[in-house]
Amino acid sequence: MEVQQMYGLPDTLRPLSAAEEQVMLAVWACPGAAARRDISQKLKATGWAAATVLNFLYRLEEKGWVRSAKQGNCNVYVPLVTRRAYGVYCMRQRLDTLFDGDLAAAVHALVSESGCSQSALEQAIRVLEEKHQETEEYDLYDPYG
Repeated sequence: MEVQQMYGLPDTLRPLSAAEEQVMLAVWACPGAAARRDISQKLKATGWAAATVLNFLYRLEEKGWVRSAKQGNCNVYVPLVTRRAYGVYCMRQRLDTLFDGDLAAAVHALVSESGCSQSALEQAIRVLEEKHQETEEYDLYDPYG
């Protein structure tokens, strides 16, 4: 059975609540497999008890965002989705919802209202030019030529 993809993520993933997203950010911030203690350390500012973090980790596992494994006498957690994939998913979702998929309108709104520095704008222009060049090269490729 093929898993459908929504913005690059499997449709089987259930959406994250705002609090679950904070826990996922903490999981992604840990190098490799992370114990609950390591994840809690990243979430210190929230003031959540260890049991609360553990409850969120159980939920994230049920939703398909993390996998747990036993390591010694504790569980460790590994993300099943990369932070980048989640970022693309969120951005694409917002682009479609708020700008009807119009990338140019979204970029215009962002740069005209965000107070971006000149260097940030120049870096963004370089990224867009690189992507444009890649697209042109792909468009010129003729597999039968």
